[in-house]
Amino acid sequence: MNGKVAFIAGAALGYVLGTRAGREQYEKIKSGARSALDHPVVKDKVAQAESAITDVVREQGAKVTDQVANMVKEKFTGSSRPSGGSDEASNGPSSAWDTPQR
Repeated sequence: MNGKVAFIAGAALGYVLGTRAGREQYEKIKSGARSALDHPVVKDKVAQAESAITDVVREQGAKVTDQVANMVKEKFTGSSRPSGGSDEASNGPSSAWDTPQR
């Protein structure tokens, strides 16, 4: 909730400043932001964040993909099946969705 409020406040402030300041002020703000992003400390932190995100995606990607696939199947079949090792799942396909194509 706080993130939404901060985003909306930032967007509103940016809009007001942008409309009042004009192109010259916009260019100053843009160059200031660009120089901040080019700072070595900021670049290092961005690289660390990218690395951490990449690691999490590699570790959790398959799990998330499986969960999304199960949710989609549930929506199409109208039933929920727990993933992995249940009796219902071991009895073979429960719908046309699960039937392998030959």
